Amino acid sequence: MARSPIDDVADAAKDAAYVSLGLGVLAFQRLQVRRNELHKALSGQADEAKGALDLVSALVGDRVKVLEERLGAALEHR
Repeated sequence: MARSPIDDVADAAKDAAYVSLGLGVLAFQRLQVRRNELHKALSGQADEAKGALDLVSALVGDRVKVLEERLGAALEHR
């Protein structure tokens, strides 16, 4: 039985749809990988920033205590 040109067109359209769907799935998976990589990179930077902020906060706290002590001593000597 011979195939009609309509069957060839239908098969070509079906193949094109499968290829398009496959490319869409691959693109989505690649996007997920990129998103995960970005999340890891930003999480690491956020942790570093939090550590630096904690350090600065501790230093400021220490300086405020010293300032309070000096002000208290200055007020007592008045």
